[in-house]
Amino acid sequence: MYTTDTIEKILKLNKNKKRIILPEGEEEKIQKVAKYLVENDICIPILLFQEKVSNNLDERIIQICVKDLNIEQYAEEFLNIRKGKITGLEEARNLVSKSNYLANMMLYKGEADCVLCGLSYTTADTLRPALQIIKTKKDVSVASSVIIMRKKDQYYLFGDCSLNLNPTARQLADISKSFVNFARLMDIKEPNVALLSYSTDGSGSGPDVDKVREAKELLLNEKVNFKFDGEIQFDAAFCKEVRNKKYKNSNICSESANIFVFPTLDAGNIGYKIAQRMGGYEAIGPIILGLNKPVNDLSRGANLEDIIQAAVLTVYMAK
Repeated sequence: MYTTDTIEKILKLNKNKKRIILPEGEEEKIQKVAKYLVENDICIPILLFQEKVSNNLDERIIQICVKDLNIEQYAEEFLNIRKGKITGLEEARNLVSKSNYLANMMLYKGEADCVLCGLSYTTADTLRPALQIIKTKKDVSVASSVIIMRKKDQYYLFGDCSLNLNPTARQLADISKSFVNFARLMDIKEPNVALLSYSTDGSGSGPDVDKVREAKELLLNEKVNFKFDGEIQFDAAFCKEVRNKKYKNSNICSESANIFVFPTLDAGNIGYKIAQRMGGYEAIGPIILGLNKPVNDLSRGANLEDIIQAAVLTVYMAK
């Protein structure tokens, strides 16, 4: 799997530099990240400021003051996108005057290639404009979030850990496909998906188990081009010895699955934090999948390294 360093090297070689909008331009950490991105020839950062741009930034960093911008074109376009769902042009103006909405409108209009937001915005305020403006791809039923769990040379994908409360069987199947596409983008050669449950291959029963089984059937019927097991408990998905005892006809040939699809948001969120705090894994993300263009969310507690990693990944997703 590609490391952040590898992705940076790939992006440096790209002569057609991508443009990333960082809507929280006033934040000191964001300005430092923008400086890192231009100094390392990774991309073109666009910083949004509400009142006044900075006089101390590298001239290669594009700075936009929202207050001085003619937002009418964005408001009219947004009104057209949200026709029947907002009251009128005045509400559209008020919304696109906010940096999180303006960033997504600029992305929608092709004035940038990706957006990274969330240092001062909540996840809801980061993703709501993305879902309203950028929207999900036609071939997926839902956007989803994946977290890269890393410890030394071990990499696993966990999800959905931050977006979908209780995904349906159809959504679990689509989430699995989105994760596999991302895994391949990250140079995971053989994606192996575990559709997690409290049951393994019929050992338990209940509506939650039925949902995971149905997701498996949907993937089987679609004849997807990746290996997957389900329904399966985490121990069996992670350990081949356990899997050989519990899941006789497993499709996962490697020691462990490398993509873990959790049945609910609470299971995924709890699971990745246990791995992070007790297992010593670094959690990179969440990374939002399934949108027409890349928009990613930062934790409000993110440090400088976290933001740089997220920015590099977001730009790479726009390639």
